[in-house]
Amino acid sequence: MKHLKHLLIASTVTALCACNNTKESPVSLQWEMVKNGAAPGFYESSFTITNTSTKPLESDWEIYYTQLSPRQVKVNEDSPVIIEMINAGYYKIAPSESWTPLAPGDSIKISYLNQGIFTQTLFTPKSPFFVTNNGTQISIPLSIAPFDRKEQWTVQGRIAPSYPDGEKVYADNQALETTYKIQTYDMLPSLKEVTPREGTSIISKDISLSVEDGFADEAKLLIQNLKEMGYNVTDKGQTVIALCHFPQNMQAKNDEHYRLDVKDNYITISGGTPHAIFNGTQTLVSLLKKQTIPAKFENIAINDYPDLLYRGMMLDIARNFTKKADLLKLINQLAAYKINVLHFHFSDDEAWRLEIPGLEELTAIGSRRGFTEDESQRLYPVYYGGWNPNDTTATANGYYTREDFIEVLQYAAKRHITVIPEIESPGHARAAIKAMEARFNRLKGEDMEKAREYLLSESADTSKYVSAQAYTDNIMNVALPSVYRFMDKVSDEIIKMYKDAGVPLATIHIGGDEVPKGSWTGSPLCHKFMEEKGMKDTHELSEYFLENITEMLSKKGVKTSGWQEVALHHSPEMNARIAPRFAGVYCWSTIGKRDVVPYTVANEGYDVILCNVNNLYIDLAYNPHKDEPGLTWGGYVNEFTSFNILPYNIYCSARENTAGEKNNLKTAGKGKIQLTEQSRPRIKGVQAQLFSETIGSFDMVQYYVFPKIFGLVERGWNAYPEWSPVPNDDKQALYEKARAIYNAKIAEIELPRLAADGFNFRVAQPGIKIVEGKLYANSPIPQAEIRYTTDGSEPTATSTLWEAPVDCSATVVKAKLFYLGKESHTTDYKND
Repeated sequence: MKHLKHLLIASTVTALCACNNTKESPVSLQWEMVKNGAAPGFYESSFTITNTSTKPLESDWEIYYTQLSPRQVKVNEDSPVIIEMINAGYYKIAPSESWTPLAPGDSIKISYLNQGIFTQTLFTPKSPFFVTNNGTQISIPLSIAPFDRKEQWTVQGRIAPSYPDGEKVYADNQALETTYKIQTYDMLPSLKEVTPREGTSIISKDISLSVEDGFADEAKLLIQNLKEMGYNVTDKGQTVIALCHFPQNMQAKNDEHYRLDVKDNYITISGGTPHAIFNGTQTLVSLLKKQTIPAKFENIAINDYPDLLYRGMMLDIARNFTKKADLLKLINQLAAYKINVLHFHFSDDEAWRLEIPGLEELTAIGSRRGFTEDESQRLYPVYYGGWNPNDTTATANGYYTREDFIEVLQYAAKRHITVIPEIESPGHARAAIKAMEARFNRLKGEDMEKAREYLLSESADTSKYVSAQAYTDNIMNVALPSVYRFMDKVSDEIIKMYKDAGVPLATIHIGGDEVPKGSWTGSPLCHKFMEEKGMKDTHELSEYFLENITEMLSKKGVKTSGWQEVALHHSPEMNARIAPRFAGVYCWSTIGKRDVVPYTVANEGYDVILCNVNNLYIDLAYNPHKDEPGLTWGGYVNEFTSFNILPYNIYCSARENTAGEKNNLKTAGKGKIQLTEQSRPRIKGVQAQLFSETIGSFDMVQYYVFPKIFGLVERGWNAYPEWSPVPNDDKQALYEKARAIYNAKIAEIELPRLAADGFNFRVAQPGIKIVEGKLYANSPIPQAEIRYTTDGSEPTATSTLWEAPVDCSATVVKAKLFYLGKESHTTDYKND
């Protein structure tokens, strides 16, 4: 069997595949998680195949499915089927020699082993389809057996120490209790300075605008916001909003510094740049959304600016696709929270999502996934989506046309969001490699030189490697001149898109991460190239690629950006050469001994964007709950772990390790590389990452983003919290107070705002415990309802409402939180 890796999907419990084929599947499937630790390093699961047709199921069929996690599957030697991995996260079931026909209505249960540990329901198989002997593909109904036995999701019968059961969640919720009362001017991000004045102002339904030169676009968006809230914008309004330049004697802290003054029904928003004015308008909109018309405010002066000028979010549309209309909705919401960068991750191993004129295969093949035996017309399935590459409802398929991307650029620019495109290279390039192989095959019969023009791979390369996501063929061959022509062509076309959009392009992100050990070692071209250049190892090949690409972009007037690997393990001479070509190095892998990477890179002369996995990878699960979607390789990330990031005190940003154990913040930075004073200005900002392996819908995008991103929103604006630990003082009391207030702002201000805007978000769990025969419950959201059951059933919106301690002798209690039309995962309590 091939030893591959994983990647895939999110969801829970029961899944039915969408099917565009009118034929009915002759079989149905049920998958059951049986037991962790069934063999060393493996868990046991089973498929039950039921013949739902009127004919015997002979041996002329195949079943394919996708699944996140197992790198190896094993069946018994006498099994009636074989199960093999076709590619990372993509599997085939086929009859073995011992298969006997399955009669109509009969079922057969196939037990098998998966490498790894099963801890979350998102690891179940997805998108199965049946392939007949004549090649017809039909989606298969799939059901998932209940997860009602502890051995199905625990390890050696034990739950993780940080598992959110009733008592743990109760304690966590208690720590969020506060007597703080939300104020009129509370919001996220928190305002820098608020100075009360005497008197109050009434913001009437009819509003007039006074706009100085240079702020017309900001005025248009403000008018749109006001009308959406129910205000009339007229020449004769009783309230006036003025958008003004700072007085000449006003010294701005930075380009985003604004003032907002409310006095006697007159609102003045002033700043030195359109971006500053936009920030001020978003603050005003946030204030108005908390009130009804007419709004009433105390007269006040707000003086506000961000500490970090880069506050970004990376959205991966390659693994699973986000449509343009949904992306525009997200951009609008991010802008409301003063996020000012969208890192557009449009290419990866699993897809290429941006039209590049002249390289049509990139999207004709690279943006489509479905059943294929050779990937000549489409890529293999992975994550969500099944056999059908033309199913535009599936997140497997789709791309942005040139016109789509130009529209996104213009829409974002009006909201002062910079879009940074990422061309993943030389690793994470499988989709591009396969697309260019298809181009080569199309053209080789008529023009071999043209066929090879943009080829990214060498047919004679026998290199043995496995990438972080289990691919064995995802690395560009950097000895090929055609690789540099490809990068030149793609970057030129992107530059043209920005020019046609009328939007400046400051940087192109080139990826540069996760090139696995073993890459290029079996390439005759690389061996010859290294010999000619006097290179000693493949690391020098990587550096050659990096030097050439950064120089190429520099000549085009574009700076390079890349993940942390682009700045590691170079000589001081090379750092001195290439650091000036970089706009930013995105430091992401900050677990364990790698926590020194951000300050190491900054001290070497590179500008740094903090992307710390254990604070800002918002595709990680909120917590270890078995039904919580998200990856867990870097721990767990929620709205509090993102709040914890400290740009200038990086070693105290992780309050727990990946096992959920408390870190000693008093000594966290002892003996580690410190940020020099000279390097402090090189910490440019913070960015949240939303990789999309587990995302099957735009609802899931929103679920991951909100409320997780609020920590970044707050810390990017206010980078120096008073509770930042110092040696021998962890300032725990100050931290807990600040965290409780932050949680109150989310619960009472931001979640209602998201609900009003029609956005999805996650609601946290209630805590439950039984003390001396009484059931106690608590909530991180005081306004939410706690509903519970004592018969083992799942709580619903009509279950018993918990309002005060109540007598309880039940052995099992289950509870959920209900708030603003959303519900939490179930909290379980066993009264042993």
